[in-house]
Amino acid sequence: MLLDVEAVTKRFGGLTAVSDVSFGVNEGEVVGVIGPNGAGKTTLFNLIAGALAPSAGCIRFADADITGEKPHRICRRGLARTFQIVKPFGNLSVVENVVIGAFTRVRHRSAAYAEAERVLGVTGLTRWRDAAARSLPIGLRKRLEVARALATRPRLLLLDEVMNGLNPTELTAMMALIRSLSASGITILLIEHVMAAVMTLCGRIVVIHHGERIAEAPPREIARDPRVIEAYLGEAYQSERRSQPATAPRCWRWTTSARTTLTCKSCTA
Repeated sequence: MLLDVEAVTKRFGGLTAVSDVSFGVNEGEVVGVIGPNGAGKTTLFNLIAGALAPSAGCIRFADADITGEKPHRICRRGLARTFQIVKPFGNLSVVENVVIGAFTRVRHRSAAYAEAERVLGVTGLTRWRDAAARSLPIGLRKRLEVARALATRPRLLLLDEVMNGLNPTELTAMMALIRSLSASGITILLIEHVMAAVMTLCGRIVVIHHGERIAEAPPREIARDPRVIEAYLGEAYQSERRSQPATAPRCWRWTTSARTTLTCKSCTA
Protein backbone atom coordinates (compact mmCIF):
# COMPACT_ATOMS: atom_id res chain seq x y z
CA MET A 1 0.00 0.00 0.00
CA LEU A 2 1.44 3.36 -1.02
CA LEU A 3 -0.58 5.54 1.38
CA ASP A 4 -2.06 4.31 4.65
CA VAL A 5 -4.19 6.69 6.73
CA GLU A 6 -4.97 5.06 10.07
CA ALA A 7 -7.48 6.45 12.61
CA VAL A 8 -6.48 10.05 11.87
CA THR A 9 -8.14 12.81 13.92
CA LYS A 10 -7.65 16.58 13.85
CA ARG A 11 -9.06 18.88 16.53
CA PHE A 12 -9.05 22.66 16.54
CA GLY A 13 -9.90 23.47 20.15
CA GLY A 14 -13.38 22.08 20.69
CA LEU A 15 -13.99 21.45 16.98
CA THR A 16 -13.15 18.05 15.52
CA ALA A 17 -12.57 18.61 11.80
CA VAL A 18 -11.44 15.05 11.02
CA SER A 19 -12.50 12.17 13.24
CA ASP A 20 -10.94 8.69 13.24
CA VAL A 21 -10.60 8.49 9.45
CA SER A 22 -8.90 5.42 7.97
CA PHE A 23 -8.34 4.39 4.35
CA GLY A 24 -5.54 3.35 2.04
CA VAL A 25 -4.39 4.01 -1.50
CA ASN A 26 -2.61 1.34 -3.50
CA GLU A 27 0.08 2.16 -6.05
CA GLY A 28 -1.49 2.98 -9.44
CA GLU A 29 -4.97 3.73 -8.13
CA VAL A 30 -7.12 6.79 -8.75
CA VAL A 31 -9.14 7.32 -5.56
CA GLY A 32 -11.73 10.05 -5.04
CA VAL A 33 -12.67 11.85 -1.83
CA ILE A 34 -16.13 13.41 -1.84
CA GLY A 35 -18.44 15.04 0.67
CA PRO A 36 -20.29 18.28 1.44
CA ASN A 37 -18.49 21.58 1.84
CA GLY A 38 -16.97 21.74 5.31
CA ALA A 39 -16.85 17.95 5.66
CA GLY A 40 -13.10 17.95 6.38
CA LYS A 41 -11.75 16.90 2.98
CA THR A 42 -9.13 19.63 2.56
CA THR A 43 -8.15 19.31 6.22
CA LEU A 44 -7.52 15.64 5.49
CA PHE A 45 -5.27 16.61 2.56
CA ASN A 46 -3.43 19.07 4.79
CA LEU A 47 -2.77 16.29 7.29
CA ILE A 48 -1.49 13.91 4.62
CA ALA A 49 0.75 16.54 2.99
CA GLY A 50 2.15 17.83 6.29
CA ALA A 51 0.56 21.29 6.41
CA LEU A 52 -1.14 20.19 9.64
CA ALA A 53 -0.13 17.63 12.26
CA PRO A 54 -2.80 15.14 13.37
CA SER A 55 -4.15 15.23 16.91
CA ALA A 56 -4.22 11.44 16.79
CA GLY A 57 -3.62 8.63 14.33
CA CYS A 58 -0.88 7.63 11.92
CA ILE A 59 -0.09 8.36 8.26
CA ARG A 60 2.32 6.17 6.33
CA PHE A 61 3.63 6.77 2.83
CA ALA A 62 5.76 4.22 0.97
CA ASP A 63 6.25 2.27 4.21
CA ALA A 64 7.54 5.34 6.09
CA ASP A 65 5.77 7.04 8.97
CA ILE A 66 5.20 10.65 7.82
CA THR A 67 2.85 11.66 10.64
CA GLY A 68 3.51 15.32 11.43
CA GLU A 69 6.50 15.52 9.09
CA LYS A 70 7.21 18.88 7.42
CA PRO A 71 5.66 19.44 3.97
CA HIS A 72 8.96 19.87 2.12
CA ARG A 73 10.27 16.57 3.49
CA ILE A 74 7.06 14.77 2.50
CA CYS A 75 7.30 16.32 -0.97
CA ARG A 76 10.84 15.01 -1.37
CA ARG A 77 9.57 11.55 -0.49
CA GLY A 78 7.35 11.73 -3.57
CA LEU A 79 4.02 13.07 -2.32
CA ALA A 80 2.86 16.34 -3.91
CA ARG A 81 -0.41 18.24 -3.77
CA THR A 82 -2.32 21.04 -5.46
CA PHE A 83 -4.39 23.66 -3.69
CA GLN A 84 -8.09 24.39 -4.02
CA ILE A 85 -7.41 28.14 -4.33
CA VAL A 86 -4.66 28.46 -6.92
CA LYS A 87 -2.01 31.04 -6.10
CA PRO A 88 0.84 30.96 -8.63
CA PHE A 89 3.68 33.44 -8.45
CA GLY A 90 1.83 36.03 -10.52
CA ASN A 91 4.81 38.12 -11.58
CA LEU A 92 6.74 35.09 -12.78
CA SER A 93 6.22 33.37 -16.11
CA VAL A 94 4.52 30.00 -16.44
CA VAL A 95 7.82 28.21 -16.99
CA GLU A 96 9.43 29.96 -14.01
CA ASN A 97 6.59 28.81 -11.77
CA VAL A 98 7.22 25.22 -12.82
CA VAL A 99 10.99 25.57 -12.46
CA ILE A 100 10.50 26.31 -8.75
CA GLY A 101 8.87 22.91 -8.31
CA ALA A 102 11.63 21.22 -10.30
CA PHE A 103 14.27 22.46 -7.83
CA THR A 104 12.83 19.94 -5.37
CA ARG A 105 14.59 17.23 -7.41
CA VAL A 106 17.47 18.94 -9.23
CA ARG A 107 20.11 21.43 -8.19
CA HIS A 108 21.22 23.06 -11.40
CA ARG A 109 19.29 25.74 -13.25
CA SER A 110 19.64 24.08 -16.64
CA ALA A 111 18.30 20.78 -15.32
CA ALA A 112 15.39 22.54 -13.62
CA TYR A 113 14.44 24.30 -16.85
CA ALA A 114 14.70 21.05 -18.80
CA GLU A 115 12.36 19.37 -16.32
CA ALA A 116 9.98 22.33 -16.48
CA GLU A 117 9.84 22.15 -20.27
CA ARG A 118 9.02 18.45 -20.05
CA VAL A 119 6.19 19.11 -17.60
CA LEU A 120 4.81 21.95 -19.71
CA GLY A 121 4.61 19.50 -22.60
CA VAL A 122 2.81 16.92 -20.49
CA THR A 123 0.26 19.46 -19.22
CA GLY A 124 -0.25 21.26 -22.53
CA LEU A 125 1.14 24.59 -21.32
CA THR A 126 4.10 24.99 -23.68
CA ARG A 127 2.21 27.60 -25.71
CA TRP A 128 1.97 29.82 -22.60
CA ARG A 129 5.47 29.18 -21.22
CA ASP A 130 6.49 32.86 -21.31
CA ALA A 131 3.15 34.34 -20.22
CA ALA A 132 2.90 35.91 -16.78
CA ALA A 133 1.05 33.51 -14.49
CA ARG A 134 -1.32 36.28 -13.37
CA SER A 135 -2.54 36.69 -16.96
CA LEU A 136 -3.86 33.13 -17.26
CA PRO A 137 -7.60 32.37 -17.11
CA ILE A 138 -8.79 30.01 -14.39
CA GLY A 139 -8.66 26.90 -16.58
CA LEU A 140 -4.98 27.41 -17.37
CA ARG A 141 -4.20 28.41 -13.78
CA LYS A 142 -5.61 25.09 -12.62
CA ARG A 143 -3.43 23.33 -15.18
CA LEU A 144 -0.40 25.32 -14.00
CA GLU A 145 -1.17 24.23 -10.44
CA VAL A 146 -0.96 20.61 -11.57
CA ALA A 147 2.26 21.34 -13.50
CA ARG A 148 3.96 22.85 -10.46
CA ALA A 149 3.18 19.71 -8.46
CA LEU A 150 4.29 17.40 -11.30
CA ALA A 151 7.66 19.13 -11.47
CA THR A 152 8.47 17.59 -8.07
CA ARG A 153 8.19 14.12 -9.71
CA PRO A 154 5.58 12.66 -7.34
CA ARG A 155 4.65 9.03 -6.87
CA LEU A 156 1.38 10.17 -5.27
CA LEU A 157 -0.42 13.31 -6.41
CA LEU A 158 -3.15 14.92 -4.30
CA LEU A 159 -5.53 16.98 -6.46
CA ASP A 160 -7.78 19.40 -4.57
CA GLU A 161 -10.73 20.42 -6.78
CA VAL A 162 -8.70 20.94 -9.95
CA MET A 163 -11.87 20.58 -12.05
CA ASN A 164 -14.13 22.90 -10.09
CA GLY A 165 -15.15 25.99 -12.07
CA LEU A 166 -14.01 24.70 -15.45
CA ASN A 167 -16.15 24.98 -18.58
CA PRO A 168 -17.01 21.75 -20.45
CA THR A 169 -14.05 21.99 -22.82
CA GLU A 170 -11.61 22.65 -19.98
CA LEU A 171 -13.16 19.86 -17.91
CA THR A 172 -12.74 17.34 -20.73
CA ALA A 173 -9.09 18.37 -21.13
CA MET A 174 -8.39 18.11 -17.40
CA MET A 175 -9.96 14.66 -17.23
CA ALA A 176 -7.79 13.57 -20.15
CA LEU A 177 -4.71 14.90 -18.36
CA ILE A 178 -5.57 12.99 -15.17
CA ARG A 179 -6.05 9.79 -17.15
CA SER A 180 -2.69 10.36 -18.83
CA LEU A 181 -0.94 10.93 -15.49
CA SER A 182 -2.49 7.76 -14.10
CA ALA A 183 -1.41 5.80 -17.19
CA SER A 184 2.14 7.08 -16.69
CA GLY A 185 2.27 5.42 -13.26
CA ILE A 186 1.37 8.29 -10.94
CA THR A 187 -1.04 7.36 -8.15
CA ILE A 188 -3.80 9.94 -7.68
CA LEU A 189 -5.97 10.91 -4.71
CA LEU A 190 -8.46 13.63 -5.64
CA ILE A 191 -11.06 15.79 -3.95
CA GLU A 192 -13.78 16.84 -6.35
CA HIS A 193 -17.39 18.03 -6.51
CA VAL A 194 -17.76 17.42 -10.27
CA MET A 195 -19.43 14.06 -9.95
CA ALA A 196 -19.25 13.22 -13.65
CA ALA A 197 -15.47 13.33 -13.34
CA VAL A 198 -15.32 11.45 -10.05
CA MET A 199 -17.56 8.62 -11.24
CA THR A 200 -15.62 8.28 -14.49
CA LEU A 201 -12.04 8.60 -13.27
CA CYS A 202 -12.00 6.88 -9.90
CA GLY A 203 -11.84 3.19 -9.20
CA ARG A 204 -12.81 3.78 -5.58
CA ILE A 205 -14.42 6.63 -3.66
CA VAL A 206 -14.13 7.64 0.00
CA VAL A 207 -17.03 9.71 1.37
CA ILE A 208 -16.42 12.16 4.24
CA HIS A 209 -19.25 13.74 6.24
CA HIS A 210 -18.86 15.80 9.43
CA GLY A 211 -15.22 14.77 9.50
CA GLU A 212 -15.97 11.04 9.46
CA ARG A 213 -15.66 8.42 6.76
CA ILE A 214 -19.19 7.22 6.10
CA ALA A 215 -18.57 5.08 3.01
CA GLU A 216 -15.81 3.65 0.83
CA ALA A 217 -16.59 1.66 -2.31
CA PRO A 218 -16.41 1.62 -6.13
CA PRO A 219 -18.41 4.40 -7.87
CA ARG A 220 -21.44 2.26 -8.73
CA GLU A 221 -21.90 1.23 -5.09
CA ILE A 222 -21.37 4.79 -3.84
CA ALA A 223 -24.07 6.03 -6.23
CA ARG A 224 -26.55 3.62 -4.61
CA ASP A 225 -25.56 4.05 -0.95
CA PRO A 226 -28.47 5.59 1.02
CA ARG A 227 -26.06 7.23 3.49
CA VAL A 228 -24.21 8.99 0.67
CA ILE A 229 -27.44 10.07 -1.02
CA GLU A 230 -28.73 11.54 2.24
CA ALA A 231 -25.47 13.22 3.27
CA TYR A 232 -24.21 14.49 -0.08
CA LEU A 233 -25.94 13.55 -3.32
CA GLY A 234 -29.33 14.70 -2.04
CA GLU A 235 -32.98 13.81 -2.39
CA ALA A 236 -33.14 15.30 -5.89
CA TYR A 237 -30.55 12.74 -6.96
CA GLN A 238 -32.61 9.91 -5.45
CA SER A 239 -35.83 11.13 -7.10
CA GLU A 240 -34.14 11.41 -10.49
CA ARG A 241 -32.78 7.91 -10.16
CA ARG A 242 -36.19 6.50 -9.26
CA SER A 243 -37.80 8.24 -12.21
CA GLN A 244 -35.63 6.47 -14.77
CA PRO A 245 -37.35 3.86 -16.91
CA ALA A 246 -36.74 0.23 -16.04
CA THR A 247 -35.16 -0.24 -19.45
CA ALA A 248 -32.54 2.47 -18.91
CA PRO A 249 -29.00 1.30 -19.68
CA ARG A 250 -27.19 0.06 -16.57
CA CYS A 251 -24.33 2.44 -17.31
CA TRP A 252 -26.54 5.53 -16.92
CA ARG A 253 -25.53 7.97 -14.27
CA TRP A 254 -28.02 10.31 -12.72
CA THR A 255 -28.46 13.99 -11.97
CA THR A 256 -27.19 15.20 -8.61
CA SER A 257 -28.74 17.87 -6.47
CA ALA A 258 -26.05 20.18 -7.85
CA ARG A 259 -27.54 19.57 -11.31
CA THR A 260 -24.39 17.94 -12.64
CA THR A 261 -25.20 15.28 -15.21
CA LEU A 262 -23.30 12.06 -14.60
CA THR A 263 -22.27 10.08 -17.66
CA CYS A 264 -20.11 7.01 -17.92
CA LYS A 265 -17.05 6.74 -20.14
CA SER A 266 -18.64 4.23 -22.51
CA CYS A 267 -21.63 6.51 -23.13
CA THR A 268 -19.46 9.45 -24.14
CA ALA A 269 -16.90 7.55 -26.20
